[in-house]
Amino acid sequence: MTSTLVDIVDAEPIDRVADELYALAPARFVAARDAHARAALEHGDKDLAKEIAALRKPTASAWALNRLARFGAAELADAVALGDQLRAAQEELRGGALRELGARRRVVLGALVRLTEDLARDAGTPLGPDAVQQVRSTLTAAMADAVLAARIRAGRLVKPVDQSGFGPLAETGTPVRDDLAPRREQRRERKLAEARDDITHAHTEVGSADAAVGEAEAALVEREDHAAALRTELRRAQQAEQEAATRVQRAQRKAVAARDRLAAAERRMTELRGDSV
Repeated sequence: MTSTLVDIVDAEPIDRVADELYALAPARFVAARDAHARAALEHGDKDLAKEIAALRKPTASAWALNRLARFGAAELADAVALGDQLRAAQEELRGGALRELGARRRVVLGALVRLTEDLARDAGTPLGPDAVQQVRSTLTAAMADAVLAARIRAGRLVKPVDQSGFGPLAETGTPVRDDLAPRREQRRERKLAEARDDITHAHTEVGSADAAVGEAEAALVEREDHAAALRTELRRAQQAEQEAATRVQRAQRKAVAARDRLAAAERRMTELRGDSV
């Protein structure tokens, strides 16, 4: 498997030695470091020997993360990019994006922890439960802190970091200087002020909309009452029309009968007059 480091310029002897040492299992670190320091002294480079001797042995979890930087660089880069998106969403107060990215973060983090465990096991040094938890905590912190993420990707981590939430931490777990923090805070306050203005405006619009809805509902009730009255009046008119039509039919039948009786009476009168002549 090819080793891959990110953002390391291998131009100085101390860089070459450090890269080699931090790729070793912790049990081999001290002996290899001392051997390199002696070699530097034998070559008359006291400064290099001092720099090498100052390199600290990594803990088991830090060593496993250094292996992740070498043999899981692509996966680690994806996790760092996701952390960048999370920080941007947090600064811009995008709640929906935060929820979606947070769900992705849990999946990516779990996969990274498992990959780190596998790499350590493949190297013959499986991690214990405490070391696995330290790996998880450090990766969680790295997804929230670009500075720490860069350290892990460099493959020279010495000890784990425990951090919850977002915000930059140094490797020792103490805050590091962040010159952009004031700007981010100003931006956050500005976004909060804009959000408050939007809420106030929205409340006003909601009030106006509620009033309009109330007026429309009252008008609708009035129209419905008027329509109901008209329907009642229409039913009465239709009933009166039906009754009038019935009376007309009855009157027409009576008129026909009366005409028939009149015609019969006239015929009878004519017949009587003829008999009398």
